[in-house]
Amino acid sequence: MTALLGDFVDIHVHILPGIDDGPKDMAGSIELARAYERAGIRRLFATSHFLPGTAWSADSETIVQLISDVQAVLDAEHIDLLILPGMEIAYHQRMAERIVSGQLSTLGDSGYFLVEPPFHGVVDDLYESLIYLLEQEVRLIVAHPERIETFRQRPDLIQKLVLAGARTQINTGSLLGYFGSACKAFAQDLWNNGLLHHIACDAHDHEIRAPLTSSQWETLRNLPDGEQLLLHCSRNNRELADHV
Repeated sequence: MTALLGDFVDIHVHILPGIDDGPKDMAGSIELARAYERAGIRRLFATSHFLPGTAWSADSETIVQLISDVQAVLDAEHIDLLILPGMEIAYHQRMAERIVSGQLSTLGDSGYFLVEPPFHGVVDDLYESLIYLLEQEVRLIVAHPERIETFRQRPDLIQKLVLAGARTQINTGSLLGYFGSACKAFAQDLWNNGLLHHIACDAHDHEIRAPLTSSQWETLRNLPDGEQLLLHCSRNNRELADHV
């Protein structure tokens, strides 16, 4: 398992200071980075929230600058972690327009946009926007669909999105039951039905929403078909990072 963790790239992490619900300051970012180093993970994507009209709306240039600032401190502290650029794009009315026009960031140079569905209410508008983008040959990853009640009630929507070309990313915490039994069951269903492509910690800090420990990764490995799940998703995660 140690070798797997050394190759694992976390594609959904809130590590940049002061721009969303991740670390409040540089010290918090460094503590989170140390938690990843302890876990044996060496690369991750910084995917700060983008939700226009709120305080969580840093643009691509701000994100790149913050990554440079944090990376410089990591290097000075001899913390073996490489931060790659990204963004978690919350659904909003102009999301498709902003993506097509190049205003929002992909995960590195992979061409994939990480899109966050709304947690509450219907997702019809989101579904239509994603289908439109997929028809424009835009590459999309749907973040943690297992945590979205509407998707759990309408799994056919996820199936249609995947058939249209979308990928899915579930949270490791969901597989461990941290978000409840319904999320855990749906995450497992996505894997069982061939609808899962990526896993990620979705870490926000080094204590409460932290990267998984080695023992927690071992628990994932011991889930039914868990080793194959981790190998499959780890390979897909690395492919995104190798474009950078």
